Amino acid sequence: MLKSTIALLVLCFPAAIRGSEGGSRRLALKHNSRDTRLAEKTCSREGMHSDLSLFISRSNTPQFTTARFITMISNIMRSGCFATLVTVLVAGVVPCRARDTSTLQAATAGQEPRLTILGNVGGYTFLNVDGPNSGTNAGAGTNLNGLSNGGVGVGFDIDNNGNFSNFLGRMLGNITPLNINGSQKANAFGINSAAAVVGSDGNGNAFFLKGATLQTFIPGGGSAATAFGINDKGNIVGQYTIGGEMPGFFLTSHESTSLIRIDAPSGPDTVNAQSANQRGEIVGFYLGTDGQDHGFMTNLSQAMNGKLTGTAIADPNIPNVAGEPGATFVFSQVLSVNDNAIAVGYYGDSTASQHGFLYNLKTGKYTFLDDPAEAFNNGVEVTQITGINNSGEITGFYSDANGVFHGFFGFPTPQLAFRLLGFAYSAPGPLTK
Repeated sequence: MLKSTIALLVLCFPAAIRGSEGGSRRLALKHNSRDTRLAEKTCSREGMHSDLSLFISRSNTPQFTTARFITMISNIMRSGCFATLVTVLVAGVVPCRARDTSTLQAATAGQEPRLTILGNVGGYTFLNVDGPNSGTNAGAGTNLNGLSNGGVGVGFDIDNNGNFSNFLGRMLGNITPLNINGSQKANAFGINSAAAVVGSDGNGNAFFLKGATLQTFIPGGGSAATAFGINDKGNIVGQYTIGGEMPGFFLTSHESTSLIRIDAPSGPDTVNAQSANQRGEIVGFYLGTDGQDHGFMTNLSQAMNGKLTGTAIADPNIPNVAGEPGATFVFSQVLSVNDNAIAVGYYGDSTASQHGFLYNLKTGKYTFLDDPAEAFNNGVEVTQITGINNSGEITGFYSDANGVFHGFFGFPTPQLAFRLLGFAYSAPGPLTK
């Protein structure tokens, strides 16, 4: 029974295709229903059998074969069911033809995203997302900016008139619109597992939003602020303006009246603290003496007298990219970090294109990764990886051949998931850490 189940999984596994405001995150614009039965399963043999039986029973339904498989993998990884994941691993290591790469249209406009399932590239299977109000003109579209450990993304779409509509949404689930004082300039940037969202209200204030409770704030006696990240402890990081400086900040919560100031490693003190994990590691980017952005990291344990100074992250040695002969590095932004010290972000090159990366804070190693649907528009292509959670799932956005932006979720293949969680896999031997 197990062998036949694995065989059916192999047949359905997707194959690889195609190997701001206030000094905030540089958006690419600057360059002119999850099945509840799956969610409730445990690591038991019965639960695994039920999951696979459900999968097989719907294997002739295109919307299920790939999408539900991705959801099952995601649930298994978040629950820590490694024994189950080993079983599913067999499906991931056998190359086969994708069953379906069609677009899943929303059943009700304005409530669900439009989804496109692609094969895997760089160890990730990509699920591309268009928000309900996404425009189709160049510069319009969808930006996903953050991802919780519960698999919920947050971001905004931009219509053809340039209006922003913020939302949060679970992978393969409905979208929930976010009302930030009715502002069409607000940007939602970060989210945690309690569905608390932070960002900028578009009027110079940072905001914290949970359910129907919205609070705007400017910490440290500043004149303006943007919140970029919030972790599962409720810690918030961002940037504020005070005098002629724009340092980063760390708050223990949205109700905190004191902050830790984060200064740049060098150059003008313009710092965007983007993300803080639950181990006290903080990442972001700063304006260097060359006038360009560069990544930094720091740790709360190093704070003295209410201040932290970032440590510069070495700029990447960028790879050769097809269609960009002779391109050289210009800037980089580190945008998120998980509890396993894996950060994500992107770099910009001399062609004005942008490309995503993962960065290991412990080893200093970069891994470069673009959405497989990325395409050139007037010689420029864009991928930004903006969020990563503890399961190694990622989110971000990319540009297509018409200059329209689309959000994405990236699901690590089982082999990559083991590595991102700090395990080494050697079949058929045991897992080691």
